[in-house]
Parts: sequence; C-alpha cells; structure tokens
Amino acid sequence: MYYDMHSHILPEMDDGSKSVEMSLELIEKLRKQDVRHICFTPHFYTNEESLETFVERRQKSLDKLLPHIPEDVDFCVGAEVYVTRYLFNNKDLSDICYGNSKYILCEFSFGSHFSDHTMDYFNRLRGNYGLHPVLTHIERYDHLMSDEGLVEDLCDEDIIIQTNVGAFKHFSQRRRLIKYIKRGYIDILGTDCHNLTRGNPDEYTNTINLIRDKCGQETIDHFISTSSEIFSSSR
Repeated sequence: MYYDMHSHILPEMDDGSKSVEMSLELIEKLRKQDVRHICFTPHFYTNEESLETFVERRQKSLDKLLPHIPEDVDFCVGAEVYVTRYLFNNKDLSDICYGNSKYILCEFSFGSHFSDHTMDYFNRLRGNYGLHPVLTHIERYDHLMSDEGLVEDLCDEDIIIQTNVGAFKHFSQRRRLIKYIKRGYIDILGTDCHNLTRGNPDEYTNTINLIRDKCGQETIDHFISTSSEIFSSSR
C-alpha cells in the first residue's frame, strides 16, 4: 500500500477541497490506486495567520470529514508550512508537524536561492525545536532544479525531500527528477491534490510505474520505507 505525503484534501481549509463531498471523491481516487495512507497537509501561511487560528480551523475541517473517511484509509494531519520569520515567534511547533512526529513539511518562496538565510531556517527548526524538516515539491524551486550542488547540500543536512506525482508529466522536469531520484536525493511522494483537476490523484499509479521502470523497485521501496517512518512516528 502506498502513501500520499502531501495533500489538500481537508474541506474548506485552503485553496484545496471545497466540500466534504469533494474530499471523499479525492480519497476514493487514491484508494483505487492502493494509496491507503494519506497525510492531510493544508497550507499554513505563517505571514498571514497565527498558529492557534490555523490549528483551530484545521480541527473544524477535520471534524467535518472524519465521520466519512473509509475505515481502510489511514491518515495523519499536518500542514504545509510556509516558512517565514514569523514562524519562529511560536514557542512550540508540534501542532503543525505530521501528527505527533517531529517531521515538519516546509514550503519556501518559489524564488528562493536556498542561501545561508534559508539554511538558517532549517537549522533553527532542528536546533531550537528539535524538528526534522521535509522540503515540499522540489520541482517548484528553479534554483534546486538547476543546481544539483544545492540539492546535495540539503541531503547532506539530512533534509527529507518530497516531489509531486504530477510533476512527471512535464518532460523537462521528469528528466531532472529521475536523475535526482537515481542519485538518492528524493525520499517521498505526494499528490499535492487540491481538487479533481489540480494535482489529480489519478496520476499516482502512472508515476509509480514510471519511477519503477526508470529507477527500479528498490526506489519505490525507499519511498515507502521513508513514508512509513514518518507516518508511524505521527501516532
């Protein structure tokens, strides 16, 4: 069984699902592709909303969906955290990690150069909060897609890297992502699904098959193993 480590399935939470009905349709699309472990990671824009307000909204959204989630679907709740200086005004970030784990899904400005300033954010998450950063959708950052050395630096810092299954539809991105996967830079997959067209979960099977064909079953096993570790520690 597979894992979706990044989704916007919680209803009425962000620019993702607009209703419980849409959320359930997205979940069903994943179920049909043997994705039975789903992480609900709505956007948390740290420069726009307090942590307390975000967590309260997220709980209300989860409460709407919870009674309808199929019994054979396991899930954890986290956030896609837009990392800005305002994030570090909070003494405790545990409520925006993957469940009860120490893993936190981080997003940065798409124009980020991943300079010393960005690396300082990673270091503060680890040193001040004891967290393990997970970088979301690597393909969105032009500097990372054009500078392999930067990616290698992130991996040397033990930062987990996620990619979206939909990114493999684009030939130029696909070539670079396959190269990065072969070199062991990418660790987990997510749909980043927002609705039935944006981040369509139907791409999951095609992407798994493509990666297996290009990189081998051991790569799929690595994705599953890393996802399982995060998921298990969220309990």
